[in-house]
Amino acid sequence: MSLSEFIYTVLLKPKPLRRVANAFLKALLPKATKVNGATIFLNPSDPVISGAVLFGVYEHWELDFFSSNYRPDSVFVDVGANVGLYTGLALSRSDSRSTVLCIEPHEESRIFLGQTIKENLRKNEPAKVVVCPVAASDRGGQRTLYQNLENKGDNRLHADTLCLGRSTIETETLDSICARNGISRIDFLKMDVQGHEGLVVRGATAVLAASEQCLLMFEFWPQGLSQAGSAPEQFLGALDAAGFKLYSPKSGRLVPIKDLHQAVHKNPGRVYANLVALKGISPGDLHVP
Repeated sequence: MSLSEFIYTVLLKPKPLRRVANAFLKALLPKATKVNGATIFLNPSDPVISGAVLFGVYEHWELDFFSSNYRPDSVFVDVGANVGLYTGLALSRSDSRSTVLCIEPHEESRIFLGQTIKENLRKNEPAKVVVCPVAASDRGGQRTLYQNLENKGDNRLHADTLCLGRSTIETETLDSICARNGISRIDFLKMDVQGHEGLVVRGATAVLAASEQCLLMFEFWPQGLSQAGSAPEQFLGALDAAGFKLYSPKSGRLVPIKDLHQAVHKNPGRVYANLVALKGISPGDLHVP
């Protein structure tokens, strides 16, 4: 559980406190903020993620790791792009050899994603940027997007008591999205889709098999995976079968995950871990904060 989520779900659990805190945070939010050299546009109606980004308490290690290891010629896929935090970081470091694919089904978040893209796209050597207004999944079709009206980073493809908003969206496999946009490999893949990661991987078997070297950052939330229809150990096993080695960041290094069962049971309930998976890449070749 991140610091921002702890504050929101534990310290501010009483609704009167949460309403006051949300109003205070919304009043403080600027139009945009700087993160590791990138300009990120904030959602003024999202005090949770945008507030955490503004105050520098959102995914410190992940942001530093991404910034340190992103190559300017990468093919980067951002699954669950939200307002474009990682997309902005990628574009601020990309050149004309790079392709950045952003997948975000939430219409409101895509408004700020577009502003982030425009601000960080390098004028002299612009990368190719594709924004897909769909949810990556294991099959195409229509699904309900369950929206957390207070935390716009907590929208889901499965029902939850925290998600009271509803909208109908399209789903598509990552294999199909990549093929349609002329993307034959992925160098850097980031996934944060509230437990739907297992279904994303099921729909990405071809492009992941074709990616000889791939760095994957993802949020591992066993309870969320189960709720979304994926067995957590099977999800980790599918990554292993696809040629990825799993690692957990600890004290400035990447520690191999050898026991999948233990990895699941170390993260009960709302607890999650941010993990790294490497295919064709040695952890010794990476800078680990």
